Amino acid sequence: MLSVTDCITSFIDGRVRLRHPALKNAALAETVSAFVRGVEGVENVSANPVTGSLLIVYDTEKLSREDLLELAQQGAALLPVKDGKKNGAEGVRSLADMLLSRRASRLAGRVMLVSLPLSLAGAVSGMGALHRISGAVFTLASLQHMAAHRKMLW
Repeated sequence: MLSVTDCITSFIDGRVRLRHPALKNAALAETVSAFVRGVEGVENVSANPVTGSLLIVYDTEKLSREDLLELAQQGAALLPVKDGKKNGAEGVRSLADMLLSRRASRLAGRVMLVSLPLSLAGAVSGMGALHRISGAVFTLASLQHMAAHRKMLW
């Protein structure tokens, strides 16, 4: 498992930059960006697949440094590693294969089925946090679904 310190290259209050070879995959970088945009308190996310970096600008009043470190640790645990070393393009392929697998597609379908009504219920009942979180989850599942079925879209 990667340590957060392996990914973070700059961390000042209100701004953090992460680098990882897996983020050089444009589709994966966009998926990660979409997920991070869904976190309450995040103001802007910018992915650069050329350098494999992710710049996150956040509101320090809504999101603490510790919350971001925990989020980064969870995200780093999901990125591929081989023999304790960063795995580069080979790891990106295996992660992409995993994200586009039939099992992941079935899971994404179920997640969309549950998160859409939750998001609508949150909007109708005035529960903004539920609406935003379930909407972000629905968006991520939709991105996975579109990526898995991209050949049928064109």
